Amino acid sequence: MSSPVAQALRVHQQAVRRVPLQFDENGDPIFNSVTSPDCFKARALGVMPPKHVIPVIFVPGIMGSNLRANGNLLPRGAPAWLPPNGISNGLDEWRRRKKQEPRDRQVQMAADGVEVDDTGPVSIPRTVFTLTEAEAKRRGWGEVHLDSYGGILAELELALNDQYVEAGTQAATPMAAWKVAMTLRRDSDHRYNEQIDVVKNDWHPVAGTDVPPLTEEEFRRLGDYYYPVWACGYNWLDSNEVASDRLIQRINEALEWYKKGKYWIPVGKVIVVTHSMGGLVARRAAQKAGDSILGVVHSVQPVGGAPVVYRRFRAGTEANGVFDIPAAVAAEIIGWDAADVTCVLANSPGPLELLPTKHHPPGWLRFESRSGGETKELMPALPVSDPYEEIYSKTVQNVWWGMIDETLIDPAKLTGSRGKTPMRAYGEALAAARAFHDALKLECHPVTYAHFGSDPKHVSFGRVTWATSDALTPGRADMLPVARATSHTKLGASTLTLGDETATFRLVKHEPASEDDKANAGDGTVPLPSGLLINRCSPLPKVFSMTGFDHQMSYENLHVQKNVLYCMARIAQLATPVSQLPSCKE
Repeated sequence: MSSPVAQALRVHQQAVRRVPLQFDENGDPIFNSVTSPDCFKARALGVMPPKHVIPVIFVPGIMGSNLRANGNLLPRGAPAWLPPNGISNGLDEWRRRKKQEPRDRQVQMAADGVEVDDTGPVSIPRTVFTLTEAEAKRRGWGEVHLDSYGGILAELELALNDQYVEAGTQAATPMAAWKVAMTLRRDSDHRYNEQIDVVKNDWHPVAGTDVPPLTEEEFRRLGDYYYPVWACGYNWLDSNEVASDRLIQRINEALEWYKKGKYWIPVGKVIVVTHSMGGLVARRAAQKAGDSILGVVHSVQPVGGAPVVYRRFRAGTEANGVFDIPAAVAAEIIGWDAADVTCVLANSPGPLELLPTKHHPPGWLRFESRSGGETKELMPALPVSDPYEEIYSKTVQNVWWGMIDETLIDPAKLTGSRGKTPMRAYGEALAAARAFHDALKLECHPVTYAHFGSDPKHVSFGRVTWATSDALTPGRADMLPVARATSHTKLGASTLTLGDETATFRLVKHEPASEDDKANAGDGTVPLPSGLLINRCSPLPKVFSMTGFDHQMSYENLHVQKNVLYCMARIAQLATPVSQLPSCKE
């Protein structure tokens, strides 16, 4: 295949007005332009994509897919979960959620009462000429949250399919991301002309991950293929088992689409890119249909779950007080207290699948006395071996530290109308989550690249701690494991009577990581111990330990973007060479 420079030499010198690639009803590429008078010398430039296709499928994290009512509980099409885009939209959603009662939240967000909403907003930057808004909608971009994922979807589409600044002209030069991939160097953020080693300073590969630069030949081979970027939203309230089947359907849909027309020649495989819980979805899909996947790139995957889920059941969504405005707004939308959270999560297998699995390091739930400047362990940390039996099945009514308040599970009386008790409904959802964990194991696609957050500045709950400042006389602590609360709040406090003494335990807020104890380092959501578990998956993936980003917006980080593109270029080298593929449709 001729190089982009050689192709540019055949382009009319006055063809400088780039027009976007469009698609006909069969998906074949077309360009539309307008006629102009002879005195207007600038001609339209249409850059034809390569014929051989490797679709890219992006899978979002929990709460990253738009949901609407499916007609079971509310009129079909009614909004269920539409994450806000922009400050104004966010404040509107905050006001609406602030007034919403738990019973209404439960009905609106019942796992069997919603479906993916594909009508969400889509925005294509003016710099992207390989895609139209209509085509993006057809590929599923409207299914995912625009503010969280619109940027990375557009960046992947641009970098993978143009690859050059001034693409299609004699002035074409590789984009900055590809210069980094070929040199593993970048300009310093502070000093002009100083070159920084990105592998050492930005990417931090874990032991066993080799990072050779992309050769010029490999970069040219990257350009042999067309990489249309698709998205796959899913009902994140339902089990990720179901979501993995939807991902397989989307993969098959993409592969079949490029068989329709006369132009495209499918390679027969896709590249999957994930965020957060989307990594669990993709790993399960790879177990069932891995032959259709060329490779996978994971970002901030909660491989072993996240202890913060337990905390939210007892205290609502974490925020550093009402004066932390962005966090307080997010907490109100997600669920301010235990009542807001439990009515949804206790009935939803998907969120329960984010609880720490048996692979997460044990002992993440702790019980401490903190008084007089001293910290003392009051009862053994949990779990010892089985978090489902030791923690998740325990109610506040059983023991003071139990995870579930059974009075908050069914405020809308939905389970009763289906002939179940609230605890039976919760038990079934928890059983589905455990079955998913057991099926997923610590397995991943044979060609997997991943990065996780290991930043001590982005404090995560690597452990959850109940602490009291009340003094307990010797022997009273022996009563703690089975004691019941005399009262408890929906914001993470339990008061209990131990003989003739009273103690109030509260869930400790964010605590920073230290040099000696990095359990709370991470990305603000997924703690380091969980993210690091990707390095124990089989077959062994290529893994990077990175810093400088928040969990939800990890893909906004420029170092993350460059790392992901490098990983995708490496995966593309494994595709069948175009010399061994047909050059036209038969």
